[in-house]
Amino acid sequence: MAPFHAEAIAHYTGHGFDYYGMITVTTDVVRENNQTYRLSYSKMLKDHSPMGVGSPEYVLLFHKPQSDRSKGWADERIVKDRGEYSVGRWQIDAAADWRESGDRLLTVDELAQLDPESRSRLFTKQSLAHVYDYEEHVRLAEQLAERHALPGTFASLVPGSWRPDVWHDILRIDTLNSEQKRRNVENHICPFPLGIPRRLIAEYSMPGELVYDPFGGIGSTALCAVEAGRRAYSSELNPASVADSLVYLRRHDARASVPTLFELLDIEGSAA
Repeated sequence: MAPFHAEAIAHYTGHGFDYYGMITVTTDVVRENNQTYRLSYSKMLKDHSPMGVGSPEYVLLFHKPQSDRSKGWADERIVKDRGEYSVGRWQIDAAADWRESGDRLLTVDELAQLDPESRSRLFTKQSLAHVYDYEEHVRLAEQLAERHALPGTFASLVPGSWRPDVWHDILRIDTLNSEQKRRNVENHICPFPLGIPRRLIAEYSMPGELVYDPFGGIGSTALCAVEAGRRAYSSELNPASVADSLVYLRRHDARASVPTLFELLDIEGSAA
């Protein structure tokens, strides 16, 4: 296991960037095992000593040093408008106080009757409305396994997080790999959930600003940037991935250039 996030922090701070924190994006340890065979349950039964844990993803936050280090303001500030970014929204974003009410946890009989996707969403939602109980969590998983209702390809009982630096609500299947499959071309080896760049672009940039992804892949970050009204630069070593990224960016440009019905009416009116 290579601690890439720790090496990245050392690399960027070594080049003068200020380190501002780390957001943890939870991943699915069962799905990870099926992809890497690093967390094999059968191997664990024979020898638990080399067993690690799942590998979450980290969003590392860096800040370009100000020209005048005596001031806290950036040289180019990211300014939010009160009308578009309210104090209520800021409090939720900053504190991640996203809790929903619920009367009780579902019983194992009720959980077993749900399809796996509905069960996953509901369990995460309920875990945010109750005090977490590890033993109860294990008991539910074991009882579902006894009823053959515990999937073997993804984790279906994932508790939600109350911490602002741990994101549990990223939809991991919302990636450009779905489009790759539809186009019958090669999937990217590391599919990038679009919810991550969308959220970071909205929070850490303003419309018209430049977003750069040095590991561009098939263009997920660049596409999310232009969709959000930003400009985008991207670097990628794999020519096939670059070609795929251009397909999605050109498709976006084509859609953006198509006039709406109201624009056509305005054009017709002005011509008359």
